[in-house]
Amino acid sequence: MILILQLLNILLEGDMATPYVLNTAVLARLNKHLAAKEWQVRQLAAENLCSISFNDDGKTQTIEAGSIPPLTEMLTDTISDVRTSAVCALASLAQLKEGKIQIYDLDKLNLIIELLYDLDE
Repeated sequence: MILILQLLNILLEGDMATPYVLNTAVLARLNKHLAAKEWQVRQLAAENLCSISFNDDGKTQTIEAGSIPPLTEMLTDTISDVRTSAVCALASLAQLKEGKIQIYDLDKLNLIIELLYDLDE
């Protein structure tokens, strides 16, 4: 699974990659991997969501796919790299009003502020 997620990450670097990827079931599958037992899978799933949400269409579809709730749960992950990848994806999604609203509605602002004290970063 790790190699597949790494390959997807590389494929998302190409021009016009996001529209091609968004025409698949990728968002639902990545959302499931956000709760994987293996930390590298969680990290790579969040990184891929960050890449997919680089443009506005990717942001919109990622938000609509329900990615924000599991990403906010990852903010308390015991692995620093997983938390960092989740923050990257959330920072991208928060550029849209709906992304901000969902983060506020999930009452995660204080948790995000607490990450400022994270000495592992």
